[in-house]
This record gives sequence, structure tokens and C-alpha cells, in this order.
Amino acid sequence: MLCSAGMLALVFTGPAARAAPAPTALYFEAQTGLKSFAIDALGLSAHRRVTQVIALRNGNVYGIAVGARSIYWSTQSGPRGRGAIMRAPLDGGRAHRLVGGLTDPASVVVVGRHVYWDDRSAIGRVGLNGSHPHPKLIRLPAEAGGGVADGLTSDGRHLYFSRCSDNTIGRADLNGSHLHQRFLSLGGRSCPQGLAVSAGHLFWTELGQGRIGRARLDGHDLEPHWFNIHSHQGPFQIAVGGGHVYWTWGGENGSPSYTGRAEVNRSHLDRRFLLDSVYPMALAG
Repeated sequence: MLCSAGMLALVFTGPAARAAPAPTALYFEAQTGLKSFAIDALGLSAHRRVTQVIALRNGNVYGIAVGARSIYWSTQSGPRGRGAIMRAPLDGGRAHRLVGGLTDPASVVVVGRHVYWDDRSAIGRVGLNGSHPHPKLIRLPAEAGGGVADGLTSDGRHLYFSRCSDNTIGRADLNGSHLHQRFLSLGGRSCPQGLAVSAGHLFWTELGQGRIGRARLDGHDLEPHWFNIHSHQGPFQIAVGGGHVYWTWGGENGSPSYTGRAEVNRSHLDRRFLLDSVYPMALAG
């Protein structure tokens, strides 16, 4: 896990063939104090109103996903990175722990009736209500930097996971079968991180390369240089929906962190669409 400040999580609750509704909000982690954080929602209407969804006090966030009228996130605490997958109602209410005792949980994605995550040892799965936890659904060899994956997303049929040290993106069925660890071999020093699925394509960020790649969901039409964000501070995480692509960048050596946005045809680039948004984010309608 190269980008320890946070991991992307996306939402997918239906088959890939069904058109997704346009998202109405971008959920992101915000720092509210020296050691306090929150998950906020940015409305994607013309007013761009920001509202706080849940205050986290001193708990940091490493992945966010939204589904079934709830928000889910991964968090870590303590010197050994013991962490949990958490859930809270979108309309307010107490946070509940779905799974605990995890080591460095990071990316989170909601698919149908389950929440998936990756951590130091495996890709895990649990029911939306915390039932039937399976912490080691997909076992993978550890990466050179630790962990087994850097980003996680789904098209409703498969899980896709990025591995920076291998310069690859893997794929497996939702039950963990038909594992293809090198579904996409990107080569060079691509270091894929955040992942997103939209309109029949898989998108990924390449850490430190200043670019976003794209391929069709079947692995064809590979475009590793699809979009240049014009910064080598990222891009880190990515979300795609409603005709736009969003990515996080900046934040190195005390510099400001941003979320950038562009249309999916790569026009209307806005590198500072959102200021002071910490790395994990998710789109939801």
C-alpha cells in the first residue's frame, strides 16, 4: 500500500449493463482540527454545498463507499494499525463497527449486499449489516511495500484490484473465484493506485506519473496515457460518474491537497475543483 494517507472506494450496486444514475454528491474526508476528521458531502448541483455526514474525532479514514442509504469507511488506530470497517446512516445516527481486528484496512467498495475491503493480508467481504464476515476471501502475495492491493473497485460482476509494485491490475469474481492476478499488465513504473468503473471502462491512477489510464472492462483498448493531470503529486484516488472524472492530488510536504475534475472527454480541466479534500472519496446518487 503505497498511498497510506487514504484509499479510494467506489459504489456499484447493479449489473454493468445497466446505466448508472448521475451522482448527486461527492463524499470525501475532511480535516476538521489538528487531529480530528470528518466525512463530508459536496453536492454536485450548481450551488456545490458542503455538509458534514459524520464527525470522526481522532479517527482517520482510509476508504469510503456509499450504498443502501448508509456510508461505509475503513479506519485504523493504534501503533499496529489495527482497524475496522465502519457504517453509519446517511441521514444521521451512530456509527457501528461491521468488522474489527483488521491490519491496515484500506480501500472499500459496496457491491450488492456486501462490503469488500483490502488490508495487509487479503481482500475481505462482509454483509451490509455485518453478517457473514469473510476476512480472507481472496488471498494474494504481499506487495513489496506491504499489503496485497492498493485500490479496489467493481463492475457489479467482478472485483478489480491494483498492485503498484507489480504494475498490474487484477480481477476476480465477486465470490473470489476465477482469480486473474495480472488481468492488466501496465509495465514500466506505472504504480496503479485508485480504481473506478464507469460506462464500460476501467480507470486507474498512476502514482507519481501525473496521469490516469483507461481500458475496456474486458481488458482491451488499453490506454495507459489516457489523461495527464499536469502534476506529479499524484494522482492518488479516482471516481468517475455523471460524465466527469474526479481525482485527488497534492498534499506533499505540507502543500495543499485538492480534488481535480474534468469531463470524461478530457475537456474542461479544473485541477482545483475542491480544496483541502483528503485522499479517499466516493460518488453517490
